[in-house]
Amino acid sequence: MTKVVVRDVLVAFAVFAWSVAAQDASAWNGQKAIQALAVDTNGIRWVDGRLLPMEGRPFADTENFYDRLPANVTTNVNAGVRGMKRYSAGMSFRFRTNAKRMTAKWTLLSTMREKGNRAVRQGGIDIYGRTPNGAWHYVRTGSPTFKDGLVEFDWTPGEECLINLPLYGGIRDFSLGLPKDARIEAPAPHLGASKPVVFYGTSITHGGCASRPGLSFAAIVGRELDVPIVNLGFSGSGVMEFEMSEHIARIDASCYILDCLWNMSLSEKERPGRAVETNYEPFIRNLRAKRPGVPIIMAEQCDVYCRPPCDKDRFIRALYEKLVAEGWKDLVYLPKTNMYSGDREGTVDGCHPNDLGMRTMAFAFGNAVREALAK
Repeated sequence: MTKVVVRDVLVAFAVFAWSVAAQDASAWNGQKAIQALAVDTNGIRWVDGRLLPMEGRPFADTENFYDRLPANVTTNVNAGVRGMKRYSAGMSFRFRTNAKRMTAKWTLLSTMREKGNRAVRQGGIDIYGRTPNGAWHYVRTGSPTFKDGLVEFDWTPGEECLINLPLYGGIRDFSLGLPKDARIEAPAPHLGASKPVVFYGTSITHGGCASRPGLSFAAIVGRELDVPIVNLGFSGSGVMEFEMSEHIARIDASCYILDCLWNMSLSEKERPGRAVETNYEPFIRNLRAKRPGVPIIMAEQCDVYCRPPCDKDRFIRALYEKLVAEGWKDLVYLPKTNMYSGDREGTVDGCHPNDLGMRTMAFAFGNAVREALAK
């Protein structure tokens, strides 16, 4: 049996074991499979990303390994979601290692024409380390050239490593290069929650226009609250179709965040199939029926101008009060009040957050998640 076949068999076996296990990086136990991989002539062992401790990948039954939604998504879900399900937003590798130096290389599903900062935003990765006191610090960014990316970086042995995958580029494959004597170990369990916080929403939830993956507000919340996250933000396409509630309800979450208002109209007459009045209540009722007792956060539409609630905000506020009156527990309402700082410096266009805006969004959403997890 050739080395390539042996490698593929090992990867397939480990991927199966990992797919049926709890999707918590601290539950990972794949060191033996990694040690069995070949070492190249430079003394580097290249580890397929599918063998690494991973978070943010909520479904095992996907067309491609790094897809965010399962293969059975139908045309009852809009074409934007069906295309962007292949983006790796929110996915990350989290592990500890005794390596002093590592190399990450990855290939995107499609060729990119962007360069510089735009390439990082679309198809780049970034890397964080966690010091012994628990604080995350930024280490390095990797940018792709057309379709492939490669970045080398020094490491402090024993430090926990977090590698955020691209927000908008779909990943075909990922490999981590390690010295032949290096070990990979599972990270410490999350302190904030063991089950993921699931974000569902728009381009803002997706991460537009953060300068790199680790600065999306969902990623910031994950680091600061020490919780795993799932990012189901779909630019222009988060419209709460009933089928999406079915898919999301499959995720065993610590809480769900509904942040779709920017992509929706108030009434069916304005935007058929995308109306808050039509879609919101069936969606949230189905999610609650499938996952009773799991907190749900209902977010207003963020607004850099800090205007009063809009018609869609008033609609979901009335629905929130109706559900509470029915006896619903574990429901959190998040007004737009603190989503931006009020100085109008938080966006690139009056809507999509820049890095400053992502920080203030993380503050507001982080407080809502804290409230939800305390229920």
